[in-house]
Amino acid sequence: MKGMNRWYRYGKALLDEIANSRPRPGEAYIWFMGQHGFIINLGGTVFYIDVILNDLPGADNQSLRVYPPPFAPDEIQRVDYVLCTHNHLDHLNLETLLPLARANPHAQLVIPAPCKSLLTGAGITEGRILAARAGENLVLGGGITLAPVPAVHTRIVQDEGEKDENGDYTCLGFILKGEGLLIYHSGDTWVTPSLIRALKAWGPVDIAMLPINGTDWERTEENCIGNMSPLDAVKLARTLPIDLVFPAHYDLIAHNSENPARFADLMYTLCPAKRFHVLAPGECFVQKSGQP
Repeated sequence: MKGMNRWYRYGKALLDEIANSRPRPGEAYIWFMGQHGFIINLGGTVFYIDVILNDLPGADNQSLRVYPPPFAPDEIQRVDYVLCTHNHLDHLNLETLLPLARANPHAQLVIPAPCKSLLTGAGITEGRILAARAGENLVLGGGITLAPVPAVHTRIVQDEGEKDENGDYTCLGFILKGEGLLIYHSGDTWVTPSLIRALKAWGPVDIAMLPINGTDWERTEENCIGNMSPLDAVKLARTLPIDLVFPAHYDLIAHNSENPARFADLMYTLCPAKRFHVLAPGECFVQKSGQP
């Protein structure tokens, strides 16, 4: 299939690898799924975070995707929790969630509280939805703690994330803590003093999954909300006790991309003692607790 040469592993081979993964105590298996999507097997519990398995047609009906999804959303998959950080089509998309939910009826969906009505209105039963709110930790299967962290995904840099009429953040990041590991998926966000304070309160971070696509005037004119840049992500890694950084959100949509080599160059220059890894789509990475 056209574009599949971008995937290190895809289709049945990728689904089988996820299904057959058996992390040892203190291990996490992590797959990069393009854009800001990751699949994590932590202690035998499998999380999908911002995984988009449908096409993304643009205004001219041409696909915005640089490469296709690795498999269809209606395939039976090993998935326990589907996490979406915010209501943008490259992070939360009903064309992925609805068929995925039907094919995998045991999977629960974790979304920012303001997004709950979107899912129930589309036919997903309330009992399958966990409405996430910053400051309210969730204890999930396998004794894993999920902590929602505010994300500041706004048109201009400010220190407070957007909230709905109930005071709930519309955009979140997620911390997963279990098996002696702490994994942070930032969602889409600027780096702000409030974010630094929130992450410092959790102590050392084993893995941080950070966007690097930044922004510019042209994308702002097209109503494309910005993210941290490669330099922002590197400075965040330098500021906090983060062991390993995965750059993300740079590869799937051509007009909203970045070269991860810029991130790599800045890591070498500004914090050469820090670990990072640029994952290929469909690549599996194994992280061990206490790994130096």
